[in-house]
Amino acid sequence: MIHILVGGDIKNKSIFMKELTSGRESFFLRGEEINKDQIINYCYSVDLFSGSPVIIGENILGENNISFTTKELSLMQASGTIFVFNEDKLLKTIQDKYKKYGSIKIFEDKKIISKEKFNIFSLTDSFAKKDKVGTWVLYNKSLEDGVEPEAIAGVLFWKIKSLLLSSSNTFTKNELKQQSSRIITLYHKAHRGEEDMTVSLEQFILSSLSSK
Repeated sequence: MIHILVGGDIKNKSIFMKELTSGRESFFLRGEEINKDQIINYCYSVDLFSGSPVIIGENILGENNISFTTKELSLMQASGTIFVFNEDKLLKTIQDKYKKYGSIKIFEDKKIISKEKFNIFSLTDSFAKKDKVGTWVLYNKSLEDGVEPEAIAGVLFWKIKSLLLSSSNTFTKNELKQQSSRIITLYHKAHRGEEDMTVSLEQFILSSLSSK
């Protein structure tokens, strides 16, 4: 099953993706980190106990990115696995190619006339609510809008410290202490050139918000 989400309405995209992922295991992919064979292999990822997973790809189908053959699209369409391709923009010619094999939903942000600066605190609010999909979408949006991963790490660290000093309904004190320590460690490792800050921070977000 294939779902293609196009446009900049982050709020309604997140709502729609949460409905698709409800009760299912989710895997998050980005275009530069994934190849076509890996995606196709997910067609066969069926767990008798937890059901088929949801594969969420970020800007994978656009120009100069991954292009699937009709045979591959038919296989994905027939698979129990749900493939969600989250695209900022997608040419009509590319949409026409894929609409035969899955649903295409347009999420236009009609309220925004001119480009506004990304509000990084919307990401921390989503993190505090333990909204895995919403935080991941906002994380990628912040990177696309030019926010440095160091800045994102900084506000996440600030939010975690704030939650430690107050009462949190979503995280235990021990979880917050571990997150605080981990984000400091990844920050220093990135500055020593041992890790890629962008990738490590994404992994930190997804692991921190995964259900235990």
